[in-house]
Amino acid sequence: MSECCTRGSELAKQNPDQDCANLPYGLINVQSEDIENCRITARVCCHRERRSQECYDGIMHGRSGGVCKTRFSFDECQGKEYKKCCECCQLGLVAHRQLLRCDISSVKSLNLGSYCAEAYKDCCLNGKIVATNRPPTATSAPLQPSGMCERFLGRLCEHICINTASGHVCRCREGYRLQADDKTCILDTSTSGPGQSSDDSQCENSPCEQSCLGTGTGIQCSCLLGYQLNRDGLSCDDVNECAYNTDDCQEGQECFNTMGSFTCRRILGCGTGYEMNPAGECVDMDECELGVDECEAGFECTNQPGSFRCVPRIQCGVGYNYDRTGNCVDINECDGSSCPRGTKCINTVGSYRCQRLVTCGAGYELNEDESNCEDIDECARGTHDCQGLSECKNNRGSYICQCPSGYTADQSTRTCQDIDECIRFAGRVCAQSCINTEGSYTCECREGFELAGDNRNCKDLNECDNNPCEQRCINVYGSFQCSCNRGYRVASDGRTCEDTDECALYSGQGQGSLCMHECVNTRGSYTCRCPPGYELLQDDRSCADLKECDTGLHNCTEQQECFNIRGGYRCHDVTCPDNYVKTTPTRCEHNPCPYDDEVCKAEPTSISFNYLTFPSGIRTPANLFKMSAALRYPQDRFEFTLAGNERDYFTLMQEDRYSAIVKMETSIPGPAEHQLELEMKMFRESEVRSRNVARIFIYVTKYTF
Repeated sequence: MSECCTRGSELAKQNPDQDCANLPYGLINVQSEDIENCRITARVCCHRERRSQECYDGIMHGRSGGVCKTRFSFDECQGKEYKKCCECCQLGLVAHRQLLRCDISSVKSLNLGSYCAEAYKDCCLNGKIVATNRPPTATSAPLQPSGMCERFLGRLCEHICINTASGHVCRCREGYRLQADDKTCILDTSTSGPGQSSDDSQCENSPCEQSCLGTGTGIQCSCLLGYQLNRDGLSCDDVNECAYNTDDCQEGQECFNTMGSFTCRRILGCGTGYEMNPAGECVDMDECELGVDECEAGFECTNQPGSFRCVPRIQCGVGYNYDRTGNCVDINECDGSSCPRGTKCINTVGSYRCQRLVTCGAGYELNEDESNCEDIDECARGTHDCQGLSECKNNRGSYICQCPSGYTADQSTRTCQDIDECIRFAGRVCAQSCINTEGSYTCECREGFELAGDNRNCKDLNECDNNPCEQRCINVYGSFQCSCNRGYRVASDGRTCEDTDECALYSGQGQGSLCMHECVNTRGSYTCRCPPGYELLQDDRSCADLKECDTGLHNCTEQQECFNIRGGYRCHDVTCPDNYVKTTPTRCEHNPCPYDDEVCKAEPTSISFNYLTFPSGIRTPANLFKMSAALRYPQDRFEFTLAGNERDYFTLMQEDRYSAIVKMETSIPGPAEHQLELEMKMFRESEVRSRNVARIFIYVTKYTF
């Protein structure tokens, strides 16, 4: 029962919204006959814990000056306990204000209960409080008349609490004095604090809030222990020792800051059923003596360590049990099925009896000791009437005539009739065709299928195993199809293969053709060929220029310049005229002219040789060549002329003051060769100062690639 009480108290703490009258059945692992007693004990301890909590909250509410009202609770008595302790606390506050003795004998004479008496004394001794939050050191045990300083650690006095026989008194530390509420302390300004200057002439009427020190030339303000000087050098603020970890609280205690100091409070309470003595030790609470046991009238309270037990006052005999009031009531043994099979349990006062059942139904008979009914096996005794192919099968209390597979039993004639499975189970016994037989059936398959191993389903017949096709055979469901290798197609007979002329099939498709140049059909395939001067690439379709000048496959001399064109090359003799020097393989620069040689000055300053090649039929217009000059003086003017444009394939467009572009306006069919000469004249003050000539050799190939 001690465990049941502890569990009930824990539920009251952990689940404040749980009704004590509806505690769950799974409290602890107890025997079935003790479950009800355990629930009663847990419910009593739950109510006791709730009453203690409600009373404590009522005291705190009363000390804070609140209005005492009954608040909501699952137990109406607990809600009233809150109001009663609150009102008893307010009686104690009146006695505190009138400086009366905090004697609880007058309250006890009113029979208001121990909770009310302790609430009266607590509020009479301590007076009102500002904070109403329940501190972490509070326990659910009733308040005791001794050890008040330890029981309400840090809540009764601001500085120092001293226990007395009737309660406690408060004292202040040095430099402070007790206020009229006998609890809080304020700075005592009537005496000099630590560091106060003895030079009254300097510190007289000083602005210092706490301590003044005369320095001879002025004053210096300082603060008492537990305070720090503000930036104004005059006023003092409290030091929060808890925040700066300068307190000396021990393990299991929590630091709470106060003005000029701090207090240490115990974090954990003693737990349900225990209270703290003046020495700070947890001792057992005698619930029976305090009258908080809540045992019913038929039970007697017996104190246990940390709990109590409700012991029945009378002893019940065999066949009886206790109800919740302690009275003896009959046990219904029949609820536990106390009688053996074949008998019926009948409850009696204080006991029970078993009545034997001897009536058997049809198909049953009594066993040898007539204690039970057992089945009659009509098949084994031969008392059945099954005919022909039917076979007797015994059931409990009866039998049936069972026919072999493929037959159905006619219960009227007790004979077996053939089942036409093909009609009765149409579409379910065979996948394709069903043929009925006597007592069974057979399945057949259509052409292209064969019967599977279950003799019901049909599986596809792989005709390709007999090689009906010339090259490839593809089996399909119920049939087959012939196909050919790449480069062939299936002939009209659907089985043999004939060559496909890919060149003819994909001819005239432009970029989609099989070959870039020429396609040659072969049996089962084709090959691509390229014109002279080209080579077939790795894709076996595209043609690329051989680039004879790069690979050394040309016959140009060392004095000649090899210029590669698509499908061939050209050997050019770059020979500079007289009075010119070759500065690059394709450029000639004029030697300096004498000052008075006008003929020399009229000759071109430079002659460049430029070679262009492109395939036939490129898109036009297209920019081919650009000539530009460096602009040295803003007044310089440039003039561009183009020669050799007989068929008007080309146009000259001056892009800006010092550059021009040769454009091809009309697509040139190949093969074709054209030579142009682009001249640029530079004028300065209307006088030709320089001439530059670019000779352009254009080669258009025969093919479009």
